[in-house]
Amino acid sequence: MAHLWIQSDAGWDARKLTGRQFALAASETPQIAVGETLAGGSGDKAAWLISADAGGAPIWALVASQKSGVRINGRVPPAGLCVLAERDEIRIEGGPRYFFSRELLATVEEFPGSERAVFCGRCRQPIEVGTPSVCCPNCGIWFHQTAELPCWTYAETCSFCGKPTSLDAGFSWVPEED
Repeated sequence: MAHLWIQSDAGWDARKLTGRQFALAASETPQIAVGETLAGGSGDKAAWLISADAGGAPIWALVASQKSGVRINGRVPPAGLCVLAERDEIRIEGGPRYFFSRELLATVEEFPGSERAVFCGRCRQPIEVGTPSVCCPNCGIWFHQTAELPCWTYAETCSFCGKPTSLDAGFSWVPEED
């Protein structure tokens, strides 16, 4: 799931983008709200973040007027449109600073099932529907994560891609302070 890093007096805060569209506003105190501006009135909308499905993988685009004062990595989006990439900086003239990210955190969830049998990346046993499991956010391999089979946290890193397996590891990247 994508998120925006938003800078505040307390530092950086990652806010999940759980909807399909968000308005960004030129305001000092942003708040993400689906289909609403991040900060109050409709007159301060500077840009929209819009999600689209690209063959099962969501992409996010920023749409902004050429006169909105929005910059992506220091540049005005060509034709007012930019498909966002990992760590893109979004600045709004007179407003907050944002960073876009697709980095996911490992979480224990019930295995949703699949058309084919799925086998644990550690123990190689099948993972049954509803079993507490972790899908590695980097490589997508599923692992059991129960008291009897703590396969995800068995080692310090994912055996397939090296992602740290601590469930409280946090994000691997956080924007730097100004």
